[in-house]
Parts: sequence; C-alpha cells; structure tokens
Amino acid sequence: MSAPLNDATISQSQPSGVRWPIRRQLLVPMVAVVLLAVLSATAITALWIADRERRDEAKNLRRVAQTLGNAPFPLTGSVLWQMKGLSGAEFVLIDPQQRAEESTLRLERSWLEQLASVARSAPKRSELITAQRTRAGGGTDQTSVTLGQRDYLVVIVDVPDRLRKGAASRLLILYPEDELAARVRQAVYPALLSGLVAACVAVAIASWLARRLARPIGSLVGRTAAIAQGDFTPMPLGRRNDELRDLAESINRMTEQLAGYEREVRHNERLRTLGKLGASMAHQLRNAATGGRMAIELHRRECPGGEKDESLDVALRQMRLMESYLRQFLSIEPSSPAIESRVDMSRLVSDVLALVRPSYVHAGIELQFVAPSTPICLDGDPESLRQLVTNLVLNAADAAVAGGATPPQVRVEIDRDEKGRGTIRILDTGRGPDPTVCDRLFDSFVTTKPDGFGLGLFVARQVAERHGGQVRWRRDGEWTCFSFEFPTDA
Repeated sequence: MSAPLNDATISQSQPSGVRWPIRRQLLVPMVAVVLLAVLSATAITALWIADRERRDEAKNLRRVAQTLGNAPFPLTGSVLWQMKGLSGAEFVLIDPQQRAEESTLRLERSWLEQLASVARSAPKRSELITAQRTRAGGGTDQTSVTLGQRDYLVVIVDVPDRLRKGAASRLLILYPEDELAARVRQAVYPALLSGLVAACVAVAIASWLARRLARPIGSLVGRTAAIAQGDFTPMPLGRRNDELRDLAESINRMTEQLAGYEREVRHNERLRTLGKLGASMAHQLRNAATGGRMAIELHRRECPGGEKDESLDVALRQMRLMESYLRQFLSIEPSSPAIESRVDMSRLVSDVLALVRPSYVHAGIELQFVAPSTPICLDGDPESLRQLVTNLVLNAADAAVAGGATPPQVRVEIDRDEKGRGTIRILDTGRGPDPTVCDRLFDSFVTTKPDGFGLGLFVARQVAERHGGQVRWRRDGEWTCFSFEFPTDA
C-alpha cells in the first residue's frame, strides 16, 4: 500500500514556474558548444593570420633593407621612387649633417628632426647585423615614428656614399602602419567571414537536429494524451531506429494491453448487465415456455385425436426450441457443475434437427443429415452439447437463407477420423462470415446480424472447450463449414 501524499510530496511533483521545452533544452547547449568552438577556432585563426601578415611584412622590410644596403649602385631619387612603387614604403636618405639628401616623402622641418633623431640613435650597421643574428625568434631592428597623422614602421640602413668618398649616409625606410593594418584586415576578414558562415550553418543544423528530435517527442505526448482520452489506435513507428522508436513501440504495446483490458472490462460489464437485467426475465419466460409445453402435451393426451395431430408435434418442438434458447441464455456463465453422462452424438444431432426442422421447412432450406454407421459417443453434459449443436445449426440456417442460393442448403455430417476423434460438420451455402469479424468470430457480442446478440458461437466455443474439443470454421468452395471436433469414447 502506497504512503499518503503530503504537502512536501505534492510540491516536489509540481513543475517549475518557467516552462523549458525540450527543444530548447537540446538547442541551447548544442548552439552554445558549437558557437564556442567555431568562434574560438575563428579567433585563433584570425590572430594567427594577423601575426603571419605582420611577420611577412617585417621580413619584406628586412629584405628591402638588405637589398638597398648591399646595392652596388648609388641610391638616387629615381631609384628610391622606383623602390617605393615596388614595396609601398617611403624612403628618406639622411647625410651625416642630418640633412635629407633624397626623400620620397614630403618632409616638414619637425619631421626631419624626428627622423634625424631616430637615425642618430640607431646602431652601426655591423652592430645591427650582429643583433639580427643573435636575437631570438628572428627579431628585427624596426622602430616606429609618428609623422603628422600617420604612424610608420622605420628600418634604418647604413649606406656608404658612392658619390663622395669617405662620407656615409643613412637610409630610413618608413612603412605606414595603417596600410599594414589594412593588409591584416584584408587577410583576416575571409577567416572571420568563413567563421561567421560556419557558425550560422552550425546553428541551423543544431536547430534542425533539435526540431527533429523534439518532433517525435511531441508526437509521443500527443499519443499519450489520446490514450488518456480512450483512443487506443497504435501510432506509426516510422523508419528511424533509436531509443525514441523503442519508446514508441513500448507505448504501442501498452496501447494494445489497454485495449485488451478495455475489451475485457466491457465484456465483463455486458455479462454482468446481462445477468442482472435478463436472468429474472429469462427464467420467467422459460417457466412460461415449460408451462405451455406441458399444457400442449396434456391436451394431446386428453383430447381425442390429439395423438395424430401433426400441428401439436410442431408446437411441441417449437416450445422445446424456445426452452433451448432460454437455457442458452441462462447458461452463459453456469453457476453449478453440469451432470455428465455418456452421450450418443448421432442421436443428439438427430434430436436437434427434429427441433429445428419446422424452421427449415418454413424457410425453404434443404436439410441433409449424414449419420455415421456406428455410434460415436462422448462423455459430457448432454444439455450443453445440445445447445452447442443447436447454435451451429441455427447459424447455418440463417447464413444459408442470407446467401442467396436457390434453394439454400444445409448438410450435417458426423464421422470419426483415424485418430479416434469425432467431428460434427455443419455446412451451408451461405457467403461465409463477414471479413470484418472473422478474427473475432467466437468472441462474445460479435455479430453482423441486425437482431443478433453475438452469443451463439461464443457459447459453442465455451461448451466445446469444456469437453476437450474445439470449434473451427473454414470456407470450402461454395460451402461454409463449421466443425466441432471432440474426443470420443472409443
């Protein structure tokens, strides 16, 4: 027995105030991880590209400086202008008196003083070469200077005067830092753009995956809600093969079980209702039918000529058939054990056919009975066995009339197979059971007749199983065959 729910238990079972759909629970972590990975990779790539661009530009400046420092030709203005067009740098040649001999840059006086100060503070060429060789990581002799509104990287080269012997000059190579920044941006932008595109694609894929995972969960929620409303239709499984499919299969199995429980509950409720509402009325009708039969038999004995009156025989048979119907109704769930005896099945079938023959004649049905050459006996309850045969014979009559054959025919056969089991076959020329109820033909309350209760074959199956036999049906050409197979007392 479960413990009663207290306030703490109830409060723990209640959801939080903010609803957090499972789609978001899947999407947010996935997008966060993907964006972090993509943006980190993009940032690292951009930094690496920027550093590589700066290093490449520094190497280019060093190569230009080495080329001009070792040039065998004088560094005239035309040569410097050509080098500017090739490298994009500005060149200023300063003599020992700190004057600008040549310049590709229009210099102001304050600028010249700055450049002269930078030139004076630079080491000698021999010291510069030694420093470049010993500096770790391939460092450079670059410095920076601001001229007007622009910042420049400055590389200084010692140039011997090739026009005046004994005099030396210094060449300042100035590279605009804004152009370097522009080159870095041009190199970094593609990486940033590709990272942004990759992030958008990753977010779209993550959204699609989250939606794809959340959609079947939503279907499961809808299916369970439908089950709660009493709809036990199984849900389609689809082609996916994962845990969600396993969950859907479990829900379908649960649905089948619930549908079976519902059918069983309805069946029990119908039987209970039938027992409560009909038992009393059926009992009274049976007593009335028994009284009517006894009155006819008494009239037959006391009235002259009653013994030869065929109409009285028909009335007696009909009254006995009515009693059989009422006995069938009252014995759906027998309350007391039946009295078993040795039953000659051939004689029992003959008695049943004698009861129903007037109905067959009235309906224009040809009735044939193929009796066995030797008796076939069964130890059982004669009343319930008579009820079984009566149900099968009456069903055959209804099916033959509805089948449309001219004339309708019913044939009853009894024989014994080589294994010693007896078989009663009732064949009719009807169309056979409706395909919609073939699988449930022997269940209770299953019928396609407008005025039927769906109890005849159900009772027949119960009687057959209590006697160790079984009831089957098959379609044999133009005939429909219901058979009762039972163990014989051979």
